[in-house]
Amino acid sequence: MCVTADRFYALGRVLGNMVSSLAEAPSPRLLKHIVRCYLRLTDNTRACIALKDCLPDLLSNTTFNSCLYDDPSAMQWLQQLLHNIRVRQPHGLENMFVV
Repeated sequence: MCVTADRFYALGRVLGNMVSSLAEAPSPRLLKHIVRCYLRLTDNTRACIALKDCLPDLLSNTTFNSCLYDDPSAMQWLQQLLHNIRVRQPHGLENMFVV
């Protein structure tokens, strides 16, 4: 994955620029790959936390719903990505709180 924060943010800029260009000229196949890249980034706790602030709004609103409508796996990946960013606690923190 991204070893340094600089590499993470460089990758984030590239993916973000691609998402912006897809809003003008949608490509379901390319969008699917971009969503998968973002989803893989959420496997890393620090990247997942950072994505809360830098994920393009176009992915979290309904802009691409029609583009992904015919691809259930891509739609599922997008929903999982949004779920991971919004609600998943970083690994290891669930045991830090005393109940």
